[in-house]
Amino acid sequence: VDAKFRTFCEENLCGKYGANYSCPPDCGTVNELHQKILAEDKVLIVQTIWNIEGYEDKATIQKSKETHNAMVLRLKAKMEKHGLVGFCSGYNGCLLCNACKRTINEPCSHPELRISCMSAYCIDVAELAKRCGFPFAWTPNKLHLFGMIGFHETDIK
Repeated sequence: VDAKFRTFCEENLCGKYGANYSCPPDCGTVNELHQKILAEDKVLIVQTIWNIEGYEDKATIQKSKETHNAMVLRLKAKMEKHGLVGFCSGYNGCLLCNACKRTINEPCSHPELRISCMSAYCIDVAELAKRCGFPFAWTPNKLHLFGMIGFHETDIK
């Protein structure tokens, strides 16, 4: 965790800063999110790799992000069925609602499913990939997406 990565969120290139409950500043401070990670017994790192036509291929990239986050949520749900509970993080913040309720100052419709981005957690994804032995590169034809599921054991079934 490195606080310098929060600046990527603050630059608001994705348009979600202050407009999505899963993103800063609403998701918590750098320290709060770091403590959330440390509070778990283990953290599972997941990666999906997508073929893209280039970074201009916005539709494929958006669909890849949505699919990636949906897969992370499905995996978390399966883990919860076996007594492993915690939080998850995905790519580009929560994408569950077409427009986050934050934009109209209403409560989140799915707080239990809300996914914050790895950038919100200030994770150095390049370093994480290296430590995990995962491939990672900024290339025009491959999109490397990461997520994490922090968990602790309750009654393992």
